[in-house]
Amino acid sequence: MWAETRRVVHARDCYRCTSCGCEVGRDADVHHLLPRSMGGTDELANLVTLCDGCHAAHHPMLAGGLARRVIERWAVRLARLFGGAHELDQATEYLGPGLRLLGVERFREGQLAVVQAALQGKSVLVVRPTGSGKTLCFQLPAILRAGPTVVVSPLKALMSEQVASLLRKKVPASFVNSDLSMEEKKLRYSLLRRGAIKLLHLAPERFFVRSEAERARLAELRPAFLVVDEAHCVDQWGADFRPEYSRLGDIRRQLGNPPVLAFTATAGQEMQARILASLGAEDAEVFVSGVDRPNITLLRWAVAEDSRAAKIAQLLALPLPEGGKAMVFVPSARVGEDLQAALRSLGMNVPLYHSRLGRPFEREQLVKRFTNQSEPAIDRIISTSAFGMGIDVPSLRLVIHWQAPASVEDLMQELGRAGRDGLQAVSIVMHDNASDGRDVKRLRFMADLAGKDQEQPDPAARESRMRKIDQVSAMMREESCYRRQMVDYFGGKQRQRRSLAVRILEWLFSTRSRVKRTAHCCDFCDREKIGSEVDYTAMLLGAGARR
Repeated sequence: MWAETRRVVHARDCYRCTSCGCEVGRDADVHHLLPRSMGGTDELANLVTLCDGCHAAHHPMLAGGLARRVIERWAVRLARLFGGAHELDQATEYLGPGLRLLGVERFREGQLAVVQAALQGKSVLVVRPTGSGKTLCFQLPAILRAGPTVVVSPLKALMSEQVASLLRKKVPASFVNSDLSMEEKKLRYSLLRRGAIKLLHLAPERFFVRSEAERARLAELRPAFLVVDEAHCVDQWGADFRPEYSRLGDIRRQLGNPPVLAFTATAGQEMQARILASLGAEDAEVFVSGVDRPNITLLRWAVAEDSRAAKIAQLLALPLPEGGKAMVFVPSARVGEDLQAALRSLGMNVPLYHSRLGRPFEREQLVKRFTNQSEPAIDRIISTSAFGMGIDVPSLRLVIHWQAPASVEDLMQELGRAGRDGLQAVSIVMHDNASDGRDVKRLRFMADLAGKDQEQPDPAARESRMRKIDQVSAMMREESCYRRQMVDYFGGKQRQRRSLAVRILEWLFSTRSRVKRTAHCCDFCDREKIGSEVDYTAMLLGAGARR
């Protein structure tokens, strides 16, 4: 009703401000001559069209909020004036309203560049840590572009969570998965066809279902963007576990070759190239940030396998800063059960999370207890890599690896869970200091076991898995800065000089993170300071408590 009233008032006033006479658009303000607080009504005779500046002048107590749009608009126009017309999309004018719709005040560092590239119609691959705002980088362009956006997501839980968050913000989003009835799917596809859904979340398998009618509905789509969330799945799962991920390039062509917006928390330079080749987006811009987590001290400890349980018990017994938590990653449920039993014999009862643990409800409750969403809360946990994607525990102070995982990407994904609140955190990886020791042999055995589960094992996929194991093993033994090895592995383009137009936008819409860099880099850089490894860790955790 109010929207129609606004339209009539704007048309009556010939889309001009009745105060200064300037031309206005359909989003211009409508002002009450007699305020509602003094008995004024929404009758047309009590309403006039005003530009942002004049409306703010009529309401000096609210001028900050009312003038915000005009300040943003003027800044964007100024950016265009200083040579930005060729690099700033028309939708840039609506960055401010789009951010506010999503409940965000300002961009985090690095987000604006990704959004700008997407709005210019470029494909992008974004490598940023979990919890650093990857979701905004595709939701905002999707909102600002005409037409729907298809979001490929690996897990039902992630789809449901993202859609629920968008709906709470009044953004029309939906998902389709196997949990829905046929009637509900038809209804959602009908809404999509009528333009009522802005973001549609799907698993890649949805494009290859048996239902010919459903496949035809999806084939008709011409989305503004094809988003690939958790894009490392393209490389890690596409060859065997979920082969539909390897066919996303075909899906893209079927959808009319929209720009691809791919996001992952972890992908080294080789994996980045493979992901983009599979998606048919070799020309995509690559944005890598957050690989160097400055507040995490990175430690590699050579510890014999039969001594690890005792060492982990000593670490878990250390006092954590208030609200702090500790997590131990193990390579398999079997190793986790053995570790849990060993800790129990030492008087420590630490829960174990793995994919075969009880019923789904039990696993969910254990995660909720660790994330302080359910009682009784726990502050220490043992887990396999099954501890779900996207689970965020900002106060995780200590991450221990019983041994290095099967790739540098997995290692970064898991240790990167620590210190997301920006405070001091510690990552410890135990290893046997051997290129062909029990750690490596265990990983190779598990990799071969996973490959044998496939009907047609892929030799190239096996070779890739073995190469990744060798890379992470070498990183454990390399006598150089551990942090620098990590940063070099993930790479990323050197930051280019920004134009004045872009700097204006960053000043207006962005904020820089202020994470304090730890004074203790890694085991190599601090080798002269480390006496007792456990005492050194206690000192680091104590430093985190004092900040």
